[in-house]
Amino acid sequence: MSHPPAPGADRAPAPGPIRFDGEVAVVTGAGRGLGRAYAVGLAARGAAVVCNDVDARAAAETAARITAEGGAAVAEASTVATPSGGAAVVEAALDAFGSIEIVVNNAGRLRNAAFEDLTTDDVEEVVRTHLGGAFHVTQPAYVHMKRAGYGRIVFTSSSAGLFGAVWQANYAAAKAGVVGLCNAVALEGAPHGIKANVVMPMALTGIGDAGGAAFPPEELRATVRALAPLAPHMTPENVAPVVWYLASRRCAPTRQVFSVGCGRFARVFVGEAQGWCAPGAGGLTPELVEANLGAACDLVGHAVPESMLDECRLVAECLDARA
Repeated sequence: MSHPPAPGADRAPAPGPIRFDGEVAVVTGAGRGLGRAYAVGLAARGAAVVCNDVDARAAAETAARITAEGGAAVAEASTVATPSGGAAVVEAALDAFGSIEIVVNNAGRLRNAAFEDLTTDDVEEVVRTHLGGAFHVTQPAYVHMKRAGYGRIVFTSSSAGLFGAVWQANYAAAKAGVVGLCNAVALEGAPHGIKANVVMPMALTGIGDAGGAAFPPEELRATVRALAPLAPHMTPENVAPVVWYLASRRCAPTRQVFSVGCGRFARVFVGEAQGWCAPGAGGLTPELVEANLGAACDLVGHAVPESMLDECRLVAECLDARA
């Protein structure tokens, strides 16, 4: 069975430019790179923006740029890696502007190393920032959004998390977790006018400049070769418009993941093969697994479950078909 198009995929575009007048946005990691592009663009389209970054000077520079261009912004320098820091970011929005309609979870960091060389601190620090940070900011914001009956949340994952990358087990684990977090937030938020989606950006932002070697030499060479034709187009400006759309009232989809970069965007999904059912829905043995592995992995007729319960329905359909 094939999966229907993403929600809203067949809708005609609404007239006029997308605007955020009267809305308040929080952008984490807004001091430079992607975060700055998101924040500046949201402000240019009318949003009041809280520019969060642990680099207080960089956050202030982004806020100053926005106000110099006639927008409304405040800088905020709490770490999103702690519950108190996340709460402080949301409180800054409420104190300065009185509401919060948009959260863009963008803050992150890298501590790359070969899997066998990763320390507990390497793992915990990266997970605290990416996954923990997204949770710590989104949860208090969600409470206000639920009360207001409206909200837009954009999470940031990575192809490393969905598809894997060497020397990035900590980063990949955190980014895969962000997708799971978004799925739950989107499902719970749907009855309350809250939509949540994920972007997987392709942009050269310098996120890894402060660390050591990013990859082993042979992988680094392969990465350079793969990125060479893309590098001129891997700019924040080629990612930000998708984030602005997902943050808008005109956003149609929720619980979706989009690969974004170089002027291209595409839905990314986790699918499930139709699978193979043992006769009578029981009596499975490792030998039967070996004999039917090809059928279990055949992607013809795959489905994309929309929730854990939806997957249960797919399994039930498979069992019914074998009855």
